[in-house]
Amino acid sequence: MVTAETPPSPTAGACPNCGGGNLTLERRVWVSKARVEAELAHCTACDFLFLRDPSWLAVAYEDSFYGDTGYVDRNLHASRLLRLLLVIGRLGRFGPSEQGCDLGTGLGMLPRLMRDHGFDFHGTDEYAAMELIRPFCDPPADGAIGCKTAFEVIEHVPSTPEFLRRQVGTVPLFVFSTLMRQDGEIPAPDWWYYAFGNGQHVSFHSRRSFQVAMARAGMDPTWLVSIDGPVHPRALHAIAPSARWRRAFRVAGALVNRGLDGLLLPPLQALAGLRPRIIDDHYVAMERLRSAAERQPCP
Repeated sequence: MVTAETPPSPTAGACPNCGGGNLTLERRVWVSKARVEAELAHCTACDFLFLRDPSWLAVAYEDSFYGDTGYVDRNLHASRLLRLLLVIGRLGRFGPSEQGCDLGTGLGMLPRLMRDHGFDFHGTDEYAAMELIRPFCDPPADGAIGCKTAFEVIEHVPSTPEFLRRQVGTVPLFVFSTLMRQDGEIPAPDWWYYAFGNGQHVSFHSRRSFQVAMARAGMDPTWLVSIDGPVHPRALHAIAPSARWRRAFRVAGALVNRGLDGLLLPPLQALAGLRPRIIDDHYVAMERLRSAAERQPCP
């Protein structure tokens, strides 16, 4: 058994982040409610820390929402940050308007909050029913997506380069959260972010390892900008080819963390011509229910 005190040993296989073979086995752990034995491995070439061969994910996602105690507060903060960021961008005419898609949206709280404030946001999630965002559970059907988001998703993804290539692509602005380690750091076995008992967290990036993933996905690593979240440092991030979007992300983050968004958002959203979609979305939902009922055979 490899324990926290046992020096790491070389292990065979390729790194899913950089493709190299410079892997060390840090320790063996038991993950998910099925108590599956797994290897926590570290790539010394790119600094990626990860759980190898996550065969237990089907079990881990049997309960798509396991009682995440930070879910509501995190989504409220994220919606304030995004609204201010997108309004600044729209008024400055240097990027997309309000159309966007939240990847791995879970219950759908973030896109619901965004829609309630006038932004055309949708959500997708292969493991969740997305109850709060029905019937907007797909990417926007028309027009280019100007913004994608993924809050507390990156640590769930076994291959970050593949995720960035397939899910993010060439979108002008990608805003996400994940708690990044210090470069070279191997957190202690009791680090809360491992969440081994749940089994859904499998990737633990540092800034260095994430920039390697970006490069493999065809992105310039300098497009990454990170800011502190309301609780944790290095928790909020954006990828944007435009330096103006990166500056706007820093400005919006500083304003929200100081609680100034409450003063700024109402007049700025009015200037941007945004209005709540609550009633409009109600009519869309009722029409879809009516159409579904009409397709049912008569008793």
